[in-house]
Amino acid sequence: MAALTKQHAWLVRFQAVLLLALPVVWSCFVWSPGFFTDPDSYFHIGVTRRFLEHGWLRELPWLPHTTLATPFPDMYLGQHVWLAPLVALFEPMTALRLGIVGASFACATSLYLVLRRRGVELAAPWVVGGMLACPLALTYAVFLKGATTFLILLPWFVDAVWARARRRTFVLAWVSVYLYVGATVLVPFAVVHLFVMRWWDGEWDAGCVVATIGGILAGMIINPFWPAHWGYVAAELRTVFERDPALVPGEYRGAEWMMLTGQMLVHLAGAALVAWGILLVRQLGRAARVSAEAASGAIAALGMLAGGLLSGTKLVELFIIFSILAVPQLASQMRPWPRIAPAVVAVVVSLVAVGSVRGLLRELDDPLAVRGRDYRAMSAWLGERTEPTEMILAPWDDMPGLFAFGADQRYMAGFNVQFLRDEDPKRFEAYALFYRGAITDPERAMEVFFDDARIVLVRRQPHQPGEPALTARLQASPAFEELAAPVPLWRVFRRRVSASMKSRP
Repeated sequence: MAALTKQHAWLVRFQAVLLLALPVVWSCFVWSPGFFTDPDSYFHIGVTRRFLEHGWLRELPWLPHTTLATPFPDMYLGQHVWLAPLVALFEPMTALRLGIVGASFACATSLYLVLRRRGVELAAPWVVGGMLACPLALTYAVFLKGATTFLILLPWFVDAVWARARRRTFVLAWVSVYLYVGATVLVPFAVVHLFVMRWWDGEWDAGCVVATIGGILAGMIINPFWPAHWGYVAAELRTVFERDPALVPGEYRGAEWMMLTGQMLVHLAGAALVAWGILLVRQLGRAARVSAEAASGAIAALGMLAGGLLSGTKLVELFIIFSILAVPQLASQMRPWPRIAPAVVAVVVSLVAVGSVRGLLRELDDPLAVRGRDYRAMSAWLGERTEPTEMILAPWDDMPGLFAFGADQRYMAGFNVQFLRDEDPKRFEAYALFYRGAITDPERAMEVFFDDARIVLVRRQPHQPGEPALTARLQASPAFEELAAPVPLWRVFRRRVSASMKSRP
């Protein structure tokens, strides 16, 4: 027993070393030659690069027909400031890799330190297990999403509300506005904790709710992008409740907006779901109730899960983060567990984590994935054949990668097609129909709607339903010629110069 106690004490003392397993695993992915990431990652690198090259960005002329064009409301300013030194010192892909690993490790460290503050002895194993055993958390950790830097702050905000630290709550809520467009998600958590405290202690202490609302309002009022950011936030919140049927998830909207099936949910966050099932069954057999902090964390986590079932994986990622904060506290408060339980949990979580990591590494072999080197080669090739401010027609989710490495070419849509749709519904409709192959005269469409663009990029292996029809129309039209692309992933078509175009000044 004494030896076991010493072993436990040693594990508690040096557990933080276990956190280093996370950047090692993430690095195996992001530094692999087959590494690829999502469009958001490239867009954030591209914006940071332009920020360093052009100074303070008041406009985003690279997407001239979107709501981002002028004025440009940078809702991820904090993330771009975080990336700026990396982009200044390294080429884009190296900066991207370092930014991903650094920000994800900072998030893991925040979770660990907050759990330690809440009295969880073995906080590091909980964090490592939670971030590796859930494929969704693992995927987000190797992407540079809009919420990446916000997730570093989130655990500290939750801790501030739990501690009833009003001033700290106010400051963190304020800062969050400069990190993430979805900072308003902090308000529901503060409200949930208010009601739990009323139920547990019989008192109303709305200080942290007021501090949260006040902090977010301060960030929205004292903001370098006033007043354009108000419209951006309103549009983002509206998309949660309004869904344009033309913006099909996976086609003209990110796949994170897809409605989740039960099978998808189990695959993405099965470990967290099992943990909650065990804790709920365990609590049914107990007479004591858990702490108010653990209860509000549980309600917040399960609320995010319910929201994710209605809106997509965006909120499921927050479900995992809140689970990592709440589950260890609940498990500690529900002791004693059977003596064999910790060993069983450790073995099962380790096996699930290994499977999750192997599954992610297998994706590196995807022959259809577009990698940084592909965008770099295509951007350089386009730069040699187009004018600096020329409009290029490309799939919206290819725009961020071309933007990250390219010069000053313009694009019709990118990052989020919602911005094109909100600014110019007719141009959006033309763009959507164009890439669905539903426009019979693509040359005329390019003249009328797409700024007389000359270059069209189409994926060789279509990733949208209408691209084969578009390719067939471009091939059949005498107004277009196909160019030899430097990367086999794309086919490139160029409009032939007509007599009317030659006569233009």
